[in-house]
Amino acid sequence: MEPRLSKRSAALAAGALVLLCALFILGRPGSTADHDHYRTQLRQLRVATSELEQDVLRQRVGMAQLHGSSDRDFDALAARARQLRSAPGFLPAEGMRSLNASLDTYLRVLEGSRAILAEARGKDQQLAALREAFPGVIAATAAALPQGAPRAHVEGMDVDVLLASRAPGEASGARVEASLARLARAREQQPLAAPAIASLDTLEARTRELMALQRATDASFQALLDHGATGEAERLITTYLQLQEQSQARAERTRIVLFGVCLLLVVYVLVVLVRLARASAALGELNRGLEARVAERTQALSAASAEARASDARKAAILEASPDGIVVLDESGRVAEFNPAAASHFRLPSARAVGADFLSLALPASLPASQREAVHAALLQESGAARLESPCLRADGDVFPAELTFARVHADGPPRTTVFVRDLTERKAVERMKNEFISTVSHELRTPLTSIRGSLGLLENGIVGELPSQALDMVRIARTNTERLIRLINDILDLEKMESGMLELKLQPQAAQDLVESTLAGVQGMAETAHVTLRSDVEGAPQVKGDRDRLIQVLTNLVSNAIKFSPQGASVVVAAGFTADGRVRFSVTDQGSGIPEEKLPRLFGRFQQLDASDTRSKGGTGLGLAISQAIVEQHGGRIDVSSPPGQGATFHFTLEALRAPSVAPLPRDESRHNVLIVTADTELSALLRGLLSHEGYRVVRAATLTEAMQAVEHALPDALLVDTQMPDGTVLDWVHRLREQPRTRELPVLALAGRSQQGAKDAGTALLVDWLPTPVDETRLLKTLRYAMRQPGQARVLVVDDDATTRRVLCAQFERLGALCIEAADGESAVALARDTPPDLIVLDVGLPRLDGFEVVDILRQGKGRATPLIVFTGRELSRTDQRQLTLGITRHLTKARASEEELVASVRELLNGLLARRDAAAGPRKAMP
Repeated sequence: MEPRLSKRSAALAAGALVLLCALFILGRPGSTADHDHYRTQLRQLRVATSELEQDVLRQRVGMAQLHGSSDRDFDALAARARQLRSAPGFLPAEGMRSLNASLDTYLRVLEGSRAILAEARGKDQQLAALREAFPGVIAATAAALPQGAPRAHVEGMDVDVLLASRAPGEASGARVEASLARLARAREQQPLAAPAIASLDTLEARTRELMALQRATDASFQALLDHGATGEAERLITTYLQLQEQSQARAERTRIVLFGVCLLLVVYVLVVLVRLARASAALGELNRGLEARVAERTQALSAASAEARASDARKAAILEASPDGIVVLDESGRVAEFNPAAASHFRLPSARAVGADFLSLALPASLPASQREAVHAALLQESGAARLESPCLRADGDVFPAELTFARVHADGPPRTTVFVRDLTERKAVERMKNEFISTVSHELRTPLTSIRGSLGLLENGIVGELPSQALDMVRIARTNTERLIRLINDILDLEKMESGMLELKLQPQAAQDLVESTLAGVQGMAETAHVTLRSDVEGAPQVKGDRDRLIQVLTNLVSNAIKFSPQGASVVVAAGFTADGRVRFSVTDQGSGIPEEKLPRLFGRFQQLDASDTRSKGGTGLGLAISQAIVEQHGGRIDVSSPPGQGATFHFTLEALRAPSVAPLPRDESRHNVLIVTADTELSALLRGLLSHEGYRVVRAATLTEAMQAVEHALPDALLVDTQMPDGTVLDWVHRLREQPRTRELPVLALAGRSQQGAKDAGTALLVDWLPTPVDETRLLKTLRYAMRQPGQARVLVVDDDATTRRVLCAQFERLGALCIEAADGESAVALARDTPPDLIVLDVGLPRLDGFEVVDILRQGKGRATPLIVFTGRELSRTDQRQLTLGITRHLTKARASEEELVASVRELLNGLLARRDAAAGPRKAMP
């Protein structure tokens, strides 16, 4: 194929030629007429400036001026200089700025010369006036002097001074100074009168003034000559010539560059023409190849279209077969697509769903506004996927739990939102079954195990008599394995609560020293059995905020493991202290054989033991470390372990240090017991009111005995607290009158006094429950009030549990302490017994028939049993809310199978608070439930 030139190639060549012509025009040298004219103006300015300065010199030496040196001549020069600001156009902007700067300098110098000339001419006029007056000063001075040397010197000074003023120079000045010096010496040699001396001083002053003015005039003219404008005019010409030469040099370089560009354009045009000719030759070949490729691509597109249809069919099949409902919404939130699973979930045909508002379709009207807003916010989320659980409404009115996942899809066209709907009905059923199983394990296993453990403990302690040694060993083995089974159940339930997020922590400020000491006290017996020494190493006084029981559980687990795997004679160190970043670090270090590195990753897993031999020889469920790790993580930390081979192991974790603990007091509800305080002391009344109100008593104050009498007549209080120092009468006389009346004979009265009054011993116990010295001992006051308002007799404990075995075991333990036990198997019986015979302590299970533990507590709160001490002893795990609801007076919450027998007995002793020592000599029989 022959090369041919296309129209585009011809147009490109013509354009290149036009550009070449334009470049030649731009590179043409500029005209020199502007340069010659401007340079002539500069030279004329320099000549005019020189002529003006020459006229100034001619005037100075007394010659005639040729051109003039007046202000008008200076103005003419300045105007001529300003005209020169219109410089030739070939100068660049930078050159124009430099030339204008030189012109500005010339104008400033010209104005300076004018000012200096005006000043010099003024001084010449003053000098001429002084010369004319000087002969008169000489004559007056000579007339004032007597004949002698001074007068002769004065007459000779006239010629010297006048010659010096007309002949400038240093020699003339020196001549005048010499004449003044001779006159001064003559004055010293001949005494003169005061007028003569004054005339001489005046002559000397006029002489010096004339010479100073002569020197100033000479200096002004010298400055005019040294800094004249002629030099600036020369520099202005020089500056312009330099700028003109630089402009010519740049123009020459530009012409060279333009010539080179023209050559490059010619070469480029030739190359383009050659390439276009070759491209035209290859174009035909390319067209033929393109036609072949188009045919191939058409076949490929047909195959791809078939594959796309197959893919769409597969996606449609997946959409149809998906077990989760898939709903596609348009930008306004209306249903655009509705797959079969969604139709099944909502029990609504797809045809009816399309076009409906999704929120109105899916959400029940009873849904709380907060949940509805959360779903709406998820629908409007622009990026990412939002997942939440919400009840959804079926077409038939049923409501089912669902998990909704909203995903915004940005593709061609308006954005769409895809909603994945998963029916959670089966999952919720499984969770409910699991919760019921856990509740069953918690109650139905813990309760009998607690009874078994308690019964075996009683047998081991000899409640039925001393057992044979073999039988005692069997009982001890049974009790030990029962406790082991209880621990396993507790561990499993703890793990379940942690995984479900239901483990509530009672976060309080805790001292690290107290945590470590409590842990060591709890495992001291285990350490002594294993012949292992326990050592505490707490640096400083670190504090953390945490759940005391849970943290002690973690430390106990770590220390017990360290004891198990330490040889006899070894030591276990429990340390606590601050780290470099201000946290508190707890560590437990043993001297065992260490942990192999390959077994560290599975150390904190469930039911994990290092090996089978350890399991058999050391025991344990393999859940302790998993539970400990979960507890520490809920406190914001993590347990780590370091174990160099053969050097033991160190388990450690860090918690946030407590900087400024603040513990808010818990609110207390008022009790139904009324206490009348009779005192005129305002401060004492405020003290007692705060103390008793804090303990749950309702307090009424009477400031006088008259007010007290009226209060007792109006409503009988449960107790009187009287101050023996009353201003309006004798307290004991009033108490005598109360004891004589049947209505107030049994009214408890407590007297407050610094010491017993006269006659108190005689009337003492017959009138008063007790004397309380002041200042008041708070513990004694509260204890005395409690004793005063209870019914007399043996300490009474109401045991409420639906399991008869547990009741019998508990009653056996409490009766050994000397308490009278009252049993109740349900909530209604417990309320009736508490109202009939107010107990001193209630031991209450929560899971009760007829009325549960919560309802029993609510009912007792409405009456005077509100301040009764309470031990909640249940197999159920209680949340903080549960514990707040299950509170009467002083309350302890213990979990069956978790609390030891010693802990339960110690709580009973504490809450009975001395009543065990007041039991009657003949204890009555146990009172059974009605």
